[in-house]
Amino acid sequence: MLKKPLVVAFATALTSAITVAEASEFEVTVTNLTSGIHFTPLIVSAHTPDAAMFNTSSQASPQLQAIAEGGDVSAMAALLESIGASVATGDGLVAPGASATFTVNSSSTNSVLSLTGMLLPTNDGFVGLNSVTLPTSMGTTKTYTARGYDAGT
Repeated sequence: MLKKPLVVAFATALTSAITVAEASEFEVTVTNLTSGIHFTPLIVSAHTPDAAMFNTSSQASPQLQAIAEGGDVSAMAALLESIGASVATGDGLVAPGASATFTVNSSSTNSVLSLTGMLLPTNDGFVGLNSVTLPTSMGTTKTYTARGYDAGT
């Protein structure tokens, strides 16, 4: 299988590399570039462009609130899976300098990528990348910057 990397970075704090193993399979590696912030287990999803894990101009959904306040990705995973999204979740903390790798599948409809996880130690902070377009050709590498947000809850 050929692999195609796509990289996601958390503005001064997180890097994620995404590799396409097949035309529609993406390997996403998230690297925490912070010097003192941990990420709770992350959730990564390939989904339709009309879906979003969060919207900066709206109040946090109950699913995002569960992530931002307690690091619980289960409600967001269930919601995304219910709309046909490809979802992968982490199983532990991602410490500064550490990485976590996920695999998600795109399709003609699931053509964008999002990820999120709680920032520790915060009471409602989260790292997020929202609805970036996935590469469509083999051999393409992408780098993105994810940001830290306050859920406002």
